[in-house]
Amino acid sequence: MTPVLPDVDELVRAALTAGLPAGTSVFTLWPDDWPQRLPLVVARRVAGAAPDPRGLDAAVVDVQCAAADRRTAHRLARQVRAVLFDACAAQFAHPEAEGYLSRFAAEPSGPAEIRDTFPTPGADLFRFQATYRITARPLPPT
Repeated sequence: MTPVLPDVDELVRAALTAGLPAGTSVFTLWPDDWPQRLPLVVARRVAGAAPDPRGLDAAVVDVQCAAADRRTAHRLARQVRAVLFDACAAQFAHPEAEGYLSRFAAEPSGPAEIRDTFPTPGADLFRFQATYRITARPLPPT
């Protein structure tokens, strides 16, 4: 039987929650109360396809990091890169996502500051965005 591929959003969220400093909020979508959640990471799958639906998924993940000051937001974005890379190298597994990260395949765009769109930037919000291509596999049958 063909295994069900993992929930990449849940897998990335769990890996970032486990690897980032305590107090960092990690979500898949922007929370309504985002100003109270800073520093904040919003990571979600935006593209990609399964090159082998029998057990390999390749996802492009968009990551936005926000903080009340630019230095903190930029450092957080660079930490996210390292955490995702290390999680893939360690083949981070998460049972609720039904899979594990298997490879940090590429960084199509590294952390770059964004100062427009939602939420509206201001003196108290700085954001950096990056995209990463990662692969994930289902957990082995038990």
